[in-house]
Amino acid sequence: MNTDDFKPTTIDITPRDTVFCTCAEHTQENILLITLSGTCEPGSTGENYGRFFYQKIGLALLKFQPNAVLIDMRNLSYKYGDRIGGVFQVFNEVRIHEDDVVLAAFVLSNKNVHGIASLLNFNPDNLEPPLFLDIDTAYSYLYTEYDKI
Repeated sequence: MNTDDFKPTTIDITPRDTVFCTCAEHTQENILLITLSGTCEPGSTGENYGRFFYQKIGLALLKFQPNAVLIDMRNLSYKYGDRIGGVFQVFNEVRIHEDDVVLAAFVLSNKNVHGIASLLNFNPDNLEPPLFLDIDTAYSYLYTEYDKI
């Protein structure tokens, strides 16, 4: 076998038509901002967007190896279905540093908080960390927790 027969490539996940996932690195801290936007299909028809988010976030965790992640879901419309669970599940399954879980904060909005609350069983009128409705509060929480690392 000749390794010259291989060409370098990049790893990316095929984009979806109705949902989007972008990443940005903090300029000074090891914090990653992941923005999820678009419209999720309801119920079991949303399998593809759930897998897409899971894969994109997992790939970002492995590539950037952040100590903390801010997930901005303010522009993501979601009503119901269990596929969105992958957005939260990926942080329990993808490991960067042995058994350490990556610190994450999630910013929800009126476009998705009731649907996500029905899936994750929390009170949408009384969010507790790591769930927030305000990005500044979420970032402050994340930065405070990150500073403890």
